[in-house]
Amino acid sequence: MEADAAARWEEAERLNAAGRYQHARPLYAGLGSERMYAPLAHLRLSVLDQRAGDLRGATAQGLAAMSAAYGDPELLELLCKTLLPLGETRAALACATALAGMPAPLQALAEVGKLMSDHMQPEAALTLLQRAVAMGLAGAPAVRYLLGLNLMYLGRLDEARSELERSLAGNPGFAPAHWALSKVGPAPARGARIDRLRRLLERTESGARDAPLLWYSLFHELDGDDRPGEAWPALQTAMQLRRGQVQHDESAQDALFAAAGNALEWASGAGAGAALDAGPQPVFVVGMPRTGTTLIEQRLCAATDLASAGELRDLAVQMRWCAQQPGPFHPDARLLAAVLPSHLQDLGQRYLEHTQWRAQGASSYADKWPENYLAIGHILAAMPAARVLCVVRDPMDTCFSNLKEWFASSYYYSYDMAETARQYARFRRLLDRVQALAHPRVASVGYEAFVERPRDSIAAIAGALSLPARQEGGAIATHTIATASAVQARDAISRGHMGAWRRYSQQLQPMLAELERCGVAASDA
Repeated sequence: MEADAAARWEEAERLNAAGRYQHARPLYAGLGSERMYAPLAHLRLSVLDQRAGDLRGATAQGLAAMSAAYGDPELLELLCKTLLPLGETRAALACATALAGMPAPLQALAEVGKLMSDHMQPEAALTLLQRAVAMGLAGAPAVRYLLGLNLMYLGRLDEARSELERSLAGNPGFAPAHWALSKVGPAPARGARIDRLRRLLERTESGARDAPLLWYSLFHELDGDDRPGEAWPALQTAMQLRRGQVQHDESAQDALFAAAGNALEWASGAGAGAALDAGPQPVFVVGMPRTGTTLIEQRLCAATDLASAGELRDLAVQMRWCAQQPGPFHPDARLLAAVLPSHLQDLGQRYLEHTQWRAQGASSYADKWPENYLAIGHILAAMPAARVLCVVRDPMDTCFSNLKEWFASSYYYSYDMAETARQYARFRRLLDRVQALAHPRVASVGYEAFVERPRDSIAAIAGALSLPARQEGGAIATHTIATASAVQARDAISRGHMGAWRRYSQQLQPMLAELERCGVAASDA
C-alpha cells in the first residue's frame, strides 16, 4: 500500500507540474487517508482551489492539511505559508509555535519568522528569528532588520536600534533598515544617520527600486532634526519617484467609496442573529491612516475593558471567503458589491470565530484596521453587537501625515498632493453619511479634541460605546503596537502634532487649494 501511495503521489505531482490540474485533483484527493501524504495532498488541493478562485475550498483544504499534519518542520512551514494568506492566523500561529519547539532547519525558521513579521505577530516572529540567528544567521542583514522591526513593535527601542544598525553594518544600502531607524525616534546619532543617507543617495540611481524609500528616510531624519528647509526637497523627490512606481486609479476609488456608501443602507437592519452576541465583541477603530487611531485606541484600551487586537485583516478576508472573491487584504469595489445580504450571517459568524480569541479575557477587543471604514454598513448589519469608532483629524494634517508616509503596498494616493486631497474628500463625504445615520453603535472623535482633553474624550467614547471601565486602573498599555505608529503611540499625548503641516505651508499650497476645490475647508475636522 505504501508503494502504491508513493506511485499515486508521483503521478499527481507529474500531472500538476504539467498543468493538468483536473487530472491531478482526484489523485490528490485519494491520498487523504494516507498518513504520509495526506497533509501534502490537502495543501496541493488548497493551491488548486485558490487557483480556481474557490476560497472556501482552499480554506477547508488548508485546515484539513493542518489536521493531518505531523511534526515535520518543512511541512509546518508550508502550512504557515498556506494558512496565513487565507486568514487562518490562529492555526498558522499554532504551526509556528510547534516549529519553534522542535529541531528545525535554519531556513524554515527564518522563512516562518518573516511570515509572522509580515502578518504583525512580533512575539512569534522574534522567537523564530532569534533561533535562526543563534543557528547561523547572525550576519544576515534582512534577519537583523526583521529583529529590529519586531522589537520596535514591542516597544524595545534601544534593542531595535541596535539590531537595525547591525543590519546596515552587513548591508549599508538596505533601505528598509534606514526607514525603520528614521521611525524609531530621536537619538544622538541622527546627524550621523543623515550624513550616511546622503552619501548613499549620491551613489543610488533614481530609478533604483529602493530609491524612494531612502529619500523618505532622509526626509524623516531631517524633519525630526527640525531642518524643514532641507527636508522638503527630500520628500518631494521621494513622492515623485514613488508615484512613478505605482498605479493609482481614481475612478476605481470613486467606485469603491460609492459601494461603501451603498452598503450603509444595511446599517438600519436588526443584525444577523442574536447568537452572534455571545462572547467578546469587536470595536472597530477606523479612519484614514496616520490620524491618531492608534493613539486613541491605546488610551481607550488602557481605560476600559477593551483589548487591543491590532490591525486585523480578518474582515476583508472573511468578506472574500463569503463572496468567493480572491484578492488582497484591502477591500475593493468589486468585493463590496459582491457581498450580499445573504452573506451577512456567515460574515459575522466567521469574523467572530476568527478574532474573539484576541480578546484575551476582556469583554471587547479593538480591531484597528483603518480601512474598515469602507465596510461600516457590512459591520453593523453582520454583527449586532459590534461597535465602530470613527476618528477624524484636521484635513491638512491628515493629508500631510499621509503624504510623508511610506505605505509600501497600499494607499497609493498618498504620493501626490492633489490625489491625497481628493482621497480625503471622499473619506469625509462617506463619514458625513455615516454620521447622518446617527447609529447608536457608532461614535466619532476628533483627534484635536482628544489631544486637548484626553480624559474627557475617552470618557465620552466609553459612554457612547458602552465600554465598562478597566477594573485595575488606567495605566497606559505598553504591549504590542504593530503599526506605523509603534513609537509615537507610546509617547505622551502632545499638541506638537497639531498643525504640523504649517511648517511646510508654502510648499503644501497646491494640496490646500485642491481640498478647497473639493469643498473641504482647511479647519473642517
